[in-house]
Amino acid sequence: MSVSAKPVQLNSRERSIDLFKGLLVIGMVYCHTLQFFSDPQIYPASTYWIDVINLITFSGFVFSFGYVSQLAYYTKPFLRAAPRMLIAALKTLIAFYISGVAFRIIHDGQLLSWENIRAILLLEDIPGWSEFLISFTYLMILGLVLFVPLRWLSDRKGLAFVITGILLLTTLFPYERVHSSQLGLMFGSYNFATFPPVQYFAYYLLGILFAKYRIHFDWRVFIGAALASAIFLWKLRSEGELPQRFPPSVYWIIGPALLLYGYYLLARVMERWVKPFAIVESMGRNVLLYLVITNLLIFTVKSSQTNLLLSSGSGLYYAAGFLAIAAFCSWINTKPPHQLRNIKE
Repeated sequence: MSVSAKPVQLNSRERSIDLFKGLLVIGMVYCHTLQFFSDPQIYPASTYWIDVINLITFSGFVFSFGYVSQLAYYTKPFLRAAPRMLIAALKTLIAFYISGVAFRIIHDGQLLSWENIRAILLLEDIPGWSEFLISFTYLMILGLVLFVPLRWLSDRKGLAFVITGILLLTTLFPYERVHSSQLGLMFGSYNFATFPPVQYFAYYLLGILFAKYRIHFDWRVFIGAALASAIFLWKLRSEGELPQRFPPSVYWIIGPALLLYGYYLLARVMERWVKPFAIVESMGRNVLLYLVITNLLIFTVKSSQTNLLLSSGSGLYYAAGFLAIAAFCSWINTKPPHQLRNIKE
């Protein structure tokens, strides 16, 4: 199937994008498990899994954020969409606070003091394995501020794709001039690990366009994605190491294009069957819940099992266990849709 000639406005939720996000959740939890409990020097295969998952995960979530935002927000008037976008931003901010405080207390062993918590609340302290969550708060605010320009741009498909390419120039930002942690979260910094939404915004815009124009399989998209990933691989081979990730170089940004397009098409195939992939779909519908709960579990296990060492294979079982617990928490807190029944007296 190719790109539709005209934009299509949808009101119903799309299962395919939930499946796409669910696949990303599985990968992220597996990656976190290996990062905490594996040793690349002992289990070299772990390094490859970590690198590949790191490459695709955040860009994939940004793409899905744009996709969902088109369906949920940009098809509505600003005054109706703005409150919901602010609530979404608040949710990711709270998720960051919970994960960040847990990391400092459980993993780092810091005291539960107001001084330590205040630094996280004011975004002066950005704990590890939580910084990507606050990036989505920034991303949602950026999408809200640019609400009108994005709607205007998305109506001009050709120009929008050109702007997507131009956005890659944001990777030339003078990161050395950023010293504030609050600004570093938006624009990138050399001082700490960041996932700056400005540099990743091309994927947000692509998500909007894919949702609006019903882009499924298209040779032009495939060739563009393949070319982008080929440039990444050329850089990787010529340098002998991964392109810069913190802050991201243009090679890091374009690298996952082909893999993510494959994920996207795979999700389109998976949506044909409901029951076999229901759990993956649930993960995609409840991304924040899964990421926060699995983070808490990983931090807790690491603090109590400091000598636990896993291979890439055994890491799969632990990741599955963490996801199963999160799935149970989701299940007991999810209310099924109300169904009217005929009751005979």
